[in-house]
Amino acid sequence: MILFHHQRPTRICPTIVAMGLAFLLTSCGGGGPKLYPVRGKVLFENQPAEGGTVVFHPAGGNAKSPKPGGVVAADGSFTLHTYPHGEGAPAGDYGVVVTWFPPDARGQENPKNKLPARYADPAQSELNATVKPQSNELEPFRLTR
Repeated sequence: MILFHHQRPTRICPTIVAMGLAFLLTSCGGGGPKLYPVRGKVLFENQPAEGGTVVFHPAGGNAKSPKPGGVVAADGSFTLHTYPHGEGAPAGDYGVVVTWFPPDARGQENPKNKLPARYADPAQSELNATVKPQSNELEPFRLTR
């Protein structure tokens, strides 16, 4: 009888573990929006805006909508990421804002944006983009004074 009692829990234990893992995998996966790769460029006066920040604001979105963003590389390119979900952006229309502060801006009391203020304000920015449900290579954003 003791042998039977000992064997039964060892058979149940792998089943319980497998069920627990299946539950965790199904409950944790797919929790965020479907994201699509997005690449683009930001040029200011035809020069790369290296170190600038690009943020996509969903058209008609509320304050809780994810706002994909990226940092401009030395060649002017950027790749969007949607925190905390990963690389890419949900499909849809967006208003785009761009800021470009000096590399040491965090150490400054009142750092100055290198771009005109209209690009930093979603209400004033005339930059727009559409993310399609596919890999997206956007036309460059050509910013001027």
